[in-house]
Amino acid sequence: MEIVLPQLGESIAEGIIGKWLVVEGDEIDKYQPLLEVITDKVNVEMPAPVSGIITKIVAAEGETVLVGTVIALIATSGQVDIEILETPEVDTIGGFVSGIPAVGPTGAANVPQHNSHEVGNVGNISNFGLSPAVKKLVEKHNINLSELHGTGRSGRVTRKDVEAFLNIEDTTPKDSVDHEIGRQTMDPIRKAIAQNMAQSSADIPDVWLSIETDVTNLVILRESIKDKFLESNGFPITFLAFAVLSVAKGVKEHPIVNSSIEKDEIIAHIGLNMGIAVASSVGLIVPVIKDVFDKSLTSIAAEIYRLVTLANSGNLAHSDVTHGTFTINNTGTLGSNLSKPIIVPGQASIMTTEKINKKPVVMPVDSKKTDLQVQINKQEAIEIRSIMNLCLSFDHRIMDGSHAAGFLNRVKTSMESFGKDTALD
Repeated sequence: MEIVLPQLGESIAEGIIGKWLVVEGDEIDKYQPLLEVITDKVNVEMPAPVSGIITKIVAAEGETVLVGTVIALIATSGQVDIEILETPEVDTIGGFVSGIPAVGPTGAANVPQHNSHEVGNVGNISNFGLSPAVKKLVEKHNINLSELHGTGRSGRVTRKDVEAFLNIEDTTPKDSVDHEIGRQTMDPIRKAIAQNMAQSSADIPDVWLSIETDVTNLVILRESIKDKFLESNGFPITFLAFAVLSVAKGVKEHPIVNSSIEKDEIIAHIGLNMGIAVASSVGLIVPVIKDVFDKSLTSIAAEIYRLVTLANSGNLAHSDVTHGTFTINNTGTLGSNLSKPIIVPGQASIMTTEKINKKPVVMPVDSKKTDLQVQINKQEAIEIRSIMNLCLSFDHRIMDGSHAAGFLNRVKTSMESFGKDTALD
């Protein structure tokens, strides 16, 4: 019987074979995770549609395969219901086969439980989740599972882990080690990111510009409300939330930045679905806040918290990472003062919010504070202000610099207008 790469979502036509969790000859159970698949959206565990023995692994780790491609062969003991092989799209990453709950940390449901009498415990921890082949090896060599380091998803122990444990001694001759050159093969997630970024650089004639924004009043506002906000809502109010709201205001006045291009047509998007770049534990991922135009500052902050939490835990649903129309990246959290972001393929622009720095700025004299200021020509004075750079990359096929600058200046105006009277809901 052939196992094929299923349809992972309507916008995904291929995937990268990340890591096989089984080897040829393994006896597997129905629903048991077979491998990790990497897409440009998220990584996912693919479960076995039936029980049987893996007779051949066709697709190698790191290989990019199209949906519907045969990736492995499995020998089964009986007639397989054809319905099991159908793979309708589901929302939660991890559940590809009809009637099967999601598997692994990216799924939302629980995996069918095994009865405790099926296999006894070896060592100090339960061996639930082990494949039949791994169970046999563990029992044969009387291995204490607590001594094993699982490299599978969520720390699952694989056959390769057991074999590595049984052959701990390094037999590599010391004089054969190359101390001069270090080489590391890209992991599948890094490869997916590389392919996306290369596509963007090759296909999109991008232009970049930056503008300084005085966020002093915003810093004061956030500092005054952040503790009470967290206590009342259970999630923080971040600078990114204010930036997302400001971008929404900019898009309303300059909708061209919220568009895409298809051949010789520019497609204007009515709604604003904003991707937020997250440097998660598994690599760069861009979950999407849907329908930003309809959200308040508080609801935006809630959605940011939800998506970032799910991204870091690997539990994002497919709907959480699709249909983005504009992207924002808070590179300031990394200490960046200026950056040129790469446009997400299929979008027209991307904006970064940079680090907030204290700078001396020439300001008009406030008659109420003249005794505290050093006046210049009796009209201006130098103040210490909180300054943030906003950086925008845009597709020059879709818009000109005047459109991009108009949008960025509108975002700047909004960021500078926040104050004590700002509505949170």
